[in-house]
Amino acid sequence: MMKGVDLMKSNCTPFVRAIVVVVLGFCLASCANNSSTVPEAEYSTKIVGRWQGTVGDLKETMSIDGDGTFICQIRPTGFLANTLSQSLPGKISGTWNITGAIMTLRITGAKNEHLGNRITSSTIESFKADELILKSDRGEVSSFHRVISL
Repeated sequence: MMKGVDLMKSNCTPFVRAIVVVVLGFCLASCANNSSTVPEAEYSTKIVGRWQGTVGDLKETMSIDGDGTFICQIRPTGFLANTLSQSLPGKISGTWNITGAIMTLRITGAKNEHLGNRITSSTIESFKADELILKSDRGEVSSFHRVISL
């Protein structure tokens, strides 16, 4: 039995141990990064950026700007919509603000959508650095992920 322990010790060189430590460190760092919850007081500044998610049968990409404006591109999901581009995308724009955990959108422009001059709001259920979960005023829950451009 002692030979087995000696064999295991000799196979685990310092180089292998260093690689294991580095890989483990990256795994722990990525887990810690994903779990960082944004404090409610920082919602208005941390939400600025591009977000992508699926709401019902529609894929949405939201660009939320620091000047209080937003643009939302909406596309149907599914095999035909994604591969053949048979349906026209919709575009909604307007202004946004956040009070507490409530995000309010005032829609001022709409292309291929019939939503102009409408106000809607959602509750921020969860907000992490790269994930946003919203609950609409109708009770629908949607998840968005931050789009990182390289």
